Order: sequence, then C-alpha cells, then structure tokens
Amino acid sequence: MTQLLLNSAVAILIAAGFLATATAALRGEDRALQKVPVKVRARRHPKG
Repeated sequence: MTQLLLNSAVAILIAAGFLATATAALRGEDRALQKVPVKVRARRHPKG
C-alpha cells in the first residue's frame, strides 16, 4: 500500500513538472528567435 502511494506521488510530481515546463515554453513562444552564428567548413573533394 505504501509503495502504491509513493508511486502515485512520484507520478504526480513528474506530471506537474511536465505541465510547468510546457506552460513556460508556450508562454515564451512570442520571444524573438535569436540567430546563432554557425561556422560551416567548405567541403573539399578528394583528388581522384
């Protein structure tokens, strides 16, 4: 019985954390996307 209560409590905590993360992400979606500079190496074709 105790194990069932502990498992339920853990499941509720995980669900609460997931919902908090999801709502924070949805609220922050109107932020401007930040451009990240990316260095791309030119591909060299092997001679042959």
